[in-house]
Amino acid sequence: MAESLATLQRRWADHVRDPSMAAPDGIEARRLAVYRRLCIDSLDTLLAGSLPRLQHQLGMPRWRDTVEHYYASHTCRTPLFPQIAGEFAAWLAMQDAVALPAWAAELAHYESTQQSLHIEARAAGRSLHRVPVDSDVLAVSPLVQVLGYRWPVHVDEMLEPMLDAAPTLLLMRRTPEFSLRVEELAPLAYAVLLAFGDDGTRVDDVLQTVAEAHGVAPDELRAACIPVLRDLCKAGVLVASTDPGGGRRAAATTPSPFFEA
Repeated sequence: MAESLATLQRRWADHVRDPSMAAPDGIEARRLAVYRRLCIDSLDTLLAGSLPRLQHQLGMPRWRDTVEHYYASHTCRTPLFPQIAGEFAAWLAMQDAVALPAWAAELAHYESTQQSLHIEARAAGRSLHRVPVDSDVLAVSPLVQVLGYRWPVHVDEMLEPMLDAAPTLLLMRRTPEFSLRVEELAPLAYAVLLAFGDDGTRVDDVLQTVAEAHGVAPDELRAACIPVLRDLCKAGVLVASTDPGGGRRAAATTPSPFFEA
């Protein structure tokens, strides 16, 4: 009995993704191999354009093996090309650490976040304006990503194991001029920004949360944090929000002395 068109298409697609799967009858293997190479080359080019440092640091043989494994084993959930790098980074984070360097998934996440902030910042830069530094409810700007890694993914040198090194805490932000700035964060600033989140939180609630998490007296933490919050607002990292459940306004970005060199 002849296969249905749907079954034939599925067998064809499975073989193109993974040549260990049986090919449909009557189709020359050489032709399927050419089509498979074209498909993988397209994906390779797309990912390499989004993750150039990962490609370079893995080296071409291991990079190509990883791309082919991804192509064979993962079904993309997004139809949007700019989001495929982020999906690839999430897939890498779930792979066996023995097969790839321990830093690979974090570097992929870092580079895909850069791309996302360039392209998908939700048009937040259209209404930039200053906000009062004494706002009761603040949120992390949509032009900002707060990132924490085990590895120094923001440096250009080859990543080497640093077992005793402190975590890499970063703030990535897109300026009104559409350039990206990446700055290292002090642990206190990192904890505070994570507590505010994207949707807006009362300042008092954030201070209480951070104080409880780190075993610090709330009054002592408030004294330490108020200058920090002021600088974060001036820098446009934290923006005013009138709605703790959403509704944010983006702020103008200006240099801040708070961030570490």
